Amino acid sequence: MKKVALIFSLLLVTFATKAQTFYELQFTHPLDGKKYLGLMTYFSDERCKMRIVRADEGSKGKVWESDYEKDGQPVTTENKFGVMYYRPLNGRSMPTVFWHWRDFRAEDMKPEPKIFYDLTDPTNYFDATSFKEKQLSELTAAYLEKFYKPTDAEYKNLLAAAKKAGAQNKTEVVSRGGDTPTLRLLMVANTEVSDIGVACQQDIKNVTNEFKNIARVLELPYEQTIVSEDEFGKSNVAKAIENFKPGKKDIVVFVYSGHGFRFQDQKDYFPCIDLSPTAYDKAVENYATMTDIYKAITDKGARLNIVLSDCCNTKVGQETPTAVSISTLFSRASHSLDTDKLRTLFLEQGGNVWATAASPGEASWCSVKGGFFLLSVIESLRYQISTLTQEKPSWESLINLAIDEARKKTNGNGVPREQNGVKQVKTKSIQ
Repeated sequence: MKKVALIFSLLLVTFATKAQTFYELQFTHPLDGKKYLGLMTYFSDERCKMRIVRADEGSKGKVWESDYEKDGQPVTTENKFGVMYYRPLNGRSMPTVFWHWRDFRAEDMKPEPKIFYDLTDPTNYFDATSFKEKQLSELTAAYLEKFYKPTDAEYKNLLAAAKKAGAQNKTEVVSRGGDTPTLRLLMVANTEVSDIGVACQQDIKNVTNEFKNIARVLELPYEQTIVSEDEFGKSNVAKAIENFKPGKKDIVVFVYSGHGFRFQDQKDYFPCIDLSPTAYDKAVENYATMTDIYKAITDKGARLNIVLSDCCNTKVGQETPTAVSISTLFSRASHSLDTDKLRTLFLEQGGNVWATAASPGEASWCSVKGGFFLLSVIESLRYQISTLTQEKPSWESLINLAIDEARKKTNGNGVPREQNGVKQVKTKSIQ
C-alpha cells in the first residue's frame, strides 16, 4: 500500500513543480570582503548546478562551477528543528547552501540561504544577501556574460533557449484540422481513504493539470474521466474502462493513485490495485491487477497508450512504517517549453508505455504534494521537453529518469527503503 512521507514543501516560499529554473545567489564572503554572484540552474528535486564569479570581475576573472546534490535531515520531535541543503560535488571550491527552520513554521524560514565553505566546520556559516528566481527571458547576452564567455557552449545554448522561448510565446497556435487526435485521460484515485487520501487528491490535480495543458498547447481535443470519492470501487472502475472508447489515432493516459499490494505467490512484477471502497472491505476481494488493466486499455487500439500506477507493491498484509522527509527546492514554472519536443513525444510516437512506482516487495511513498512517482513522471516530462535539454525526447528515457528520480526522493530522508519502479516501454516513430 502507498505510504505517506511528510514533506515541508511550503517552507521554500511556495516553490512548485519542476523544470530547469534559474536562481541568482548573491553573498559577501566574510574572509576577503568580496561580493560574489552565483547562477544556479535547478534541474530537479535532487540535483542542480551553480556557477560563481566575483561580482566586480564577472567571467573576466576566475569562474567556479560545480554540480550539486540535495541532502538534509528530518525534523526531530526532540527539538523540532530541520535543515535542508545543497552541497557541491567538488568540495571546498564551492559553497554549500542551506535553509533551516523550527517548529514546522514557514515564517521561520527565510528565502535567502545560509552558506558555508568548510565541510569540516559546518558551524562556521554566514547569510547570503539574496536568492531570487531569474526568468528565462532575463538571461540576456549581457547577463549571461557575467558568468560565461561568449565562446562557451553553455552560453550559446542558454542564449538560444531564451530566444526560442520568447519566440514561441509570440507564435499563434494553428489548428491541426479534422484529423486531430484526442488526448483522453482516465484516472482512478482513492481520495477518501484516511491515510493517503490527501496525496491521491493532489495527484488528481497534478495529473489533470499536466495533460489538460499539454492538450491545450498542442491544440488537441481533451477528455477526462475521474473515478474517485464516492464512485471509487471495483465495479465503477470496471464500468469506466468498459465505457472508455478511444479512437485509433488517439492518445490514451490511464493513471492509478492509491493503495496496492501483491499476493504471496504472485509471479507478475506489476502490482494489484486495492479498489476497496472503505477500510472495512477486504482488498483481496476488491482488486484488479495492473496487468489486466494494461491489457484492457491497450486492446482498445489507440495509437499511444500511457499506463501508470503509483501504489505499493508489497505483499498483502505487510505494513511499512510512516516516513518523515523534508522539503526540496521545487522550481516555480515550466518556462522553457519546446513545443517541437512535446509534439515528438505525443504526436510523432506510437505504442505503449507502462510503468509502476515500486518493484515487488517495495512500498510506494507520497506526501501532501502527491505521489513521488507521479511527481517524478511530471518532472521528467518537463525535463524532456525543455529547450535546454540537448537529447532527443523519448518515452524510454523519460520513464527511466522518472524511476531514478523517485528512487532518489526515497533514498534517505527518513524513508526505510527506497522505491525502484518497474516499466515496459514499446514505442516507435510514426513519422
